Amino acid sequence: MQKSPLEGANFISKLFFSWTRPILRKGYKKRLDLSDTYQLPSYDSADFLSEKLEREWERELASKSKPKLYSALHRCFAAKFIFFGILLYIGEVTKAVQPLLLGKIIASYDPDNKTERSIAIYLGIGFCLLSILRTLILHQAIFGLQHIGMQMRIAMFSLIYKKTLKLSSRVLDKISIGQLVNLLSNNMNKFEEGFTVAHFIWIAPLQVILLMGLLWELLQASSFCGLGLLIVLSIFQAIIGKMIMNYRKRRSVLINNRLLLTSEIIENIQSVKAYGWEAAMEKIIDNMRSAELALTRKAAYLRYLNSSAFFFSGFFVVFLSVLPYALAHGIDLRKIFTTVSYCIVLRMTVTRQCPLAVQMWYETLDVIQKMQDFLQLQEYKTLEYNLTHTDVTMDNVTAFWEEAQSYKLHYNKDAFVVSRLNLLDCYVLKNINFKIEKGQLLAITGSTGAGKTSLLMMILGELLPSDGKIKHSGRISYCAQFSWIMPGTIKDNIIFGVCYDEYRYKAVIKACQLEE
Repeated sequence: MQKSPLEGANFISKLFFSWTRPILRKGYKKRLDLSDTYQLPSYDSADFLSEKLEREWERELASKSKPKLYSALHRCFAAKFIFFGILLYIGEVTKAVQPLLLGKIIASYDPDNKTERSIAIYLGIGFCLLSILRTLILHQAIFGLQHIGMQMRIAMFSLIYKKTLKLSSRVLDKISIGQLVNLLSNNMNKFEEGFTVAHFIWIAPLQVILLMGLLWELLQASSFCGLGLLIVLSIFQAIIGKMIMNYRKRRSVLINNRLLLTSEIIENIQSVKAYGWEAAMEKIIDNMRSAELALTRKAAYLRYLNSSAFFFSGFFVVFLSVLPYALAHGIDLRKIFTTVSYCIVLRMTVTRQCPLAVQMWYETLDVIQKMQDFLQLQEYKTLEYNLTHTDVTMDNVTAFWEEAQSYKLHYNKDAFVVSRLNLLDCYVLKNINFKIEKGQLLAITGSTGAGKTSLLMMILGELLPSDGKIKHSGRISYCAQFSWIMPGTIKDNIIFGVCYDEYRYKAVIKACQLEE
């Protein structure tokens, strides 16, 4: 792969995004493949970003009794995030200056306005230059914010992946693959999607104050009529937004329950097939999915209603702002056109950008809290091993699972809900003493639930003893009763990524009785 042109690009190239021209030209001529793409810059690599965030998260864990993932993210990405936020604010301020120049240009057509008429050409040039400047600033700010969101998503993705590798089997058994996929895909996208509007949570109030000051200078008290309508619309949008978030929360619970139940069914598919429960299980999952879709439709209808409030508000805001002034003082084209421009910017700020920013912060903080809870799950704890030991010894070992769980399925309102029931803590092994010498064969028998698997989990370190000591060298091979098969051919599963050795391959085929 070639080196990324962004790393060697100069200021002009970065300002006008001309560094993207080679890849765009190549993509125009032919279909792009992997060899045509550029090498990832070092500061965007998963290794660099994950190590940076992991270092700050470990610092947070070491220094505080209640660590906050938000604080670690703040130390990693806050400086650039604030810089591009200020750049975005400067670009938004130019929106307020443009109507002012537009009003002076309109006034220059009046023969009585000699001042504006004498500088009309300069006003036109200034208006054009301001449009170009605003475009350059806003594009740089939006690109920078999306870049930070991408970096944060990559860092979080890598950190969650590393955490997954460290989790104990007890914790992993409670997490389905569907829940992990939902956590790493749907939730992670919030960082990249919402960062372009995140700063409007503080830009919007400043923008409203600036625009209302300019409108007051033009229309005096009548300017507050349009603002009053916008305030009513913003309250209306806030109520709708809260309803949408409630629907999303309920839908999220249903999705997690469905994924959990689906995972349980797949893991126990033999029992489901043996007892002929396919139709019953399918009906339960179908009902849960129908409940999800019902909530999705309700949220979609509210989003359409919210969007309609923005699109239909433009005319009424301008009408209410201009009408009182026109009735009292007559029609002034300069003030009317300038007011229309101000109202368009004000409407966008109050009814579009500010609600999106509030919603983005609410969703992002919720995602960060979910990530934080996941990162604080119990990890696999490595026991203290001694390489000089040639046997496996247990001296008066006692252990119990911290909590035993079962699941209950019940119908609640419009959905099936899977409830998790926590039972009392109970000992699974008590005062165990034995010693296995090197080369000795030992078989452990017992009824279901007697503690056979728990004993193996203790030797592996998955279950920590509350009393007693376990001694062994740490060099243990464990073969579970459930096989894991990699997607691919039989040969792929035997070779497993290493160089092909025909003698070893045929020996494995023969040992596994696969010749026929």
